[in-house]
Amino acid sequence: SLGKAEGRPSTATMARAPSARAPDTSKLAREMAAGAAGSATTALLFAPLETVKTRLQLLSAPEYRCNTPLYPPGTLATLRAIARDDGIARLWSHGLVAFFARDSVYPAFRLGLYPTVRSLLGSGVDKADVPLRLRIAAGALTGGIGSALTNPIDVVRVRMTVEGGRVGAAGRYTTGLRVGHFPRWASSLDCLLWTARVEGPAGLMRGVSASVSRAALLSGAQLSSYDHTKVSLRRLGWEEGASQHLAAAAVSGLVAAPACNPADVCKSRIMARTTAAGGGDAGGGVFALLDVAREVVRREGPLGFMRGWTASYARIGPTMFIQLPIVEAVRRSSGVTSI
Repeated sequence: SLGKAEGRPSTATMARAPSARAPDTSKLAREMAAGAAGSATTALLFAPLETVKTRLQLLSAPEYRCNTPLYPPGTLATLRAIARDDGIARLWSHGLVAFFARDSVYPAFRLGLYPTVRSLLGSGVDKADVPLRLRIAAGALTGGIGSALTNPIDVVRVRMTVEGGRVGAAGRYTTGLRVGHFPRWASSLDCLLWTARVEGPAGLMRGVSASVSRAALLSGAQLSSYDHTKVSLRRLGWEEGASQHLAAAAVSGLVAAPACNPADVCKSRIMARTTAAGGGDAGGGVFALLDVAREVVRREGPLGFMRGWTASYARIGPTMFIQLPIVEAVRRSSGVTSI
C-alpha cells in the first residue's frame, strides 16, 4: 500500500511495461518479417505460373513476334509445352533465384508496412473504420515503395525467364523464346552484374514506372479488398481466424488480378529489352510505359493488356489464399495484431 501511495507502479504494471514500451522499429521489423515469410513461401510454390505468365505476356512483343506460334493458346497448354520442351525442372529454374529474392524483399514493404501506413492515413480512427479510399491509398503506397526498391531484382527475373531453354550441341537455344540464339547470362547474378556494367543504374531501373504502377494497382486492390472484406465479415459475426482469413484472401485475389494485369504486361515487355540488343534507352520512365502501352493497343487492341491474365490469376488467386493466412499466422506468433 505504501508503494501505491507514493505513486510507484505495482509489480504487475512493471511486468507489462517492457512490452508496452516496445519500440516502433521492433514492431515494424516483425511486420515486415511476416510479409516476407508469407510471400517467399508462395514464390517457391507458384514459380512455374510466373514463368508461364511472363512468357505469354512477351509472345507478341516485337522482339519475339516470330516466335508467336511457339506456345499453344491457354495457360495449361503453355505450362505443358514448357515442361515438355524445356523440362519440368526449368519451370522453377527460369529466374527462380531473382524471383525468390524479390518476393522475399518486396512484400516486406508491401504487406508488412500496410497496417502502419493505413493507421497514419486514418489517424485517430479505429482500423475497422478507416475509409476504403484510405485503405486503397495505403496499399498503393506500400506496394509502390517496395516495387521501386526491388526493381533491379525484377529486371533480372524477367530477363532470366526469357533466357530459359535447352541449349543444344552448337551452344544455341533449341527451345524457349530465344531459339537459335546463344545464352547471354549464366545465372541471375551474372545478369545483374552485366546489366549494371553495360546499361548502368538506368538499366537496373528499366521499367520502374510500369513496375511501380503495377505494384500500386495490385496492392491497392488486393490489400484494401482483403482488409475491407475482413471488416465486413466481422460485422456479420465472423470472428477473426483462419477461415475468415481464407475467405478474405479469396476475394482479394479476384480483385487484384485484373486490376494489375495491364501494367504487368507493359512491365514485362519493357524489362525484357536490353540496350545491347537494340532495346532503345533504359526505358525506366513514364514515356517508356506510354510507348509500350501504345504499341500494345496498336498491335493487339485493348485485349492485349489481358495477355497472360489466366496465368496471372492462377498464380495471384491461390497465392493470396496461401500467402495472407501465413502472414497473419506469423504476425500473431510474433506478437503483432492481425492486418
